[in-house]
Amino acid sequence: MKVIFLLCISLASSLLLTGVSNTAHAQQLNLSQSINQAGLQRMLSQRMAKNYILLSQNIDSQAAADELDESSALFEENLFKLKASIRDAESKLALKKLKQSWYGFRHFVLSDANKTQTAQVVDRSTLLLKSAHALVLSLEKNSRSQSDHLINVSGRQRMLSQRLAMLYYASHSGTQEKLFQQEMHKTARQFGQALAELIVAKENNAEINEALQDVNDQWSFYKTKFDGSNKGRFSPKTIKVVSESLLKEMNSITKLYEVESMAQAKYSTWITSAN
Repeated sequence: MKVIFLLCISLASSLLLTGVSNTAHAQQLNLSQSINQAGLQRMLSQRMAKNYILLSQNIDSQAAADELDESSALFEENLFKLKASIRDAESKLALKKLKQSWYGFRHFVLSDANKTQTAQVVDRSTLLLKSAHALVLSLEKNSRSQSDHLINVSGRQRMLSQRLAMLYYASHSGTQEKLFQQEMHKTARQFGQALAELIVAKENNAEINEALQDVNDQWSFYKTKFDGSNKGRFSPKTIKVVSESLLKEMNSITKLYEVESMAQAKYSTWITSAN
């Protein structure tokens, strides 16, 4: 597999992430934006592994290769943005650890995809995911806004949409299939639990509530593909459509929480100044 590592910055639209990824020369991220951007790294870790597995199984290979290249370049770009924006020592250390984890994963995931390496790519992507999640948590510590916590939770749903797809394909790889199925069932429960938490959040406005209801309706129909209650035939195209739709919807909702958090911060600043 020939990998083009650096692409022109039209990556966000290719990843259905319009509005989240800024250009390399954009202004520094505020805290809410940094939490969102760090959360995006979690998703990309699983998206890259998913596409590695698709390539190893010769499923929609060209699209998978393109998406893998785009995801790796966007991950790299986001690291630069976060480095320029993070100020506290704990988050800087978490970012450093994420970079170290990324460099090892990058070499592996951009090599020729091999079906026998399915378990290894799942394990390696999980380690990268944990590093990215640690950065999100360290950034969230600096916030007093509940909406920033919701950015974290909603952003994590993006990751879970890609992890579900990755585990679905891995569970049909001929390697450790039962183990991957069990992890997929666990991930499906996590998605459902987090969605329930978001639905009842008092910070939700009408637009967020409507968007969450759309996701809930979709999840209610398709969750049987992931939670073990439907053991139908292998349907990679359906899983791709469903996981991409969930990713797009949850990304939009995460952006709405980011806007809400920034509005709260401005209001708090105005109140403090007025007093």
